[in-house]
Amino acid sequence: MRTKACAMTLLLTLAGCAGPMGPLRPEATRVVAVTAYDGTYRTVIRPTNASKAAAGSSWCESSPELVATVSGGDLAYSVPHPNVPGNPTPDFLATFAADGSFSGQVNDGTISGRVTGSQIEGRIDGAACSYAFNGQRM
Repeated sequence: MRTKACAMTLLLTLAGCAGPMGPLRPEATRVVAVTAYDGTYRTVIRPTNASKAAAGSSWCESSPELVATVSGGDLAYSVPHPNVPGNPTPDFLATFAADGSFSGQVNDGTISGRVTGSQIEGRIDGAACSYAFNGQRM
């Protein structure tokens, strides 16, 4: 009995020396905005594909020169459709990665691309129309 008590005392003493366990879950890593690409880009956009509903119409036509804005590592690119009833202008939003690539998804489709130096280029796959765009930082 005495041996069991000594063993238990020794075990509890050693367990007390182990120190704190620390957090059970690592803290969430904080995402830092990529701001190296912030600025305004003058772009040229051209339709590359149209859905069956838009094929043969001028619905995919847009202003050929548009402006893309990058602020806080987030891109905002509005694409007006002046030949569609109601003149909808979907806003495509994307987030930058450290390598200059960007991507985003909204109800009206997806946008992706890359900035290299002062050049931007990308692709939009919209609900009825697809586009390619490229441009220069202003």
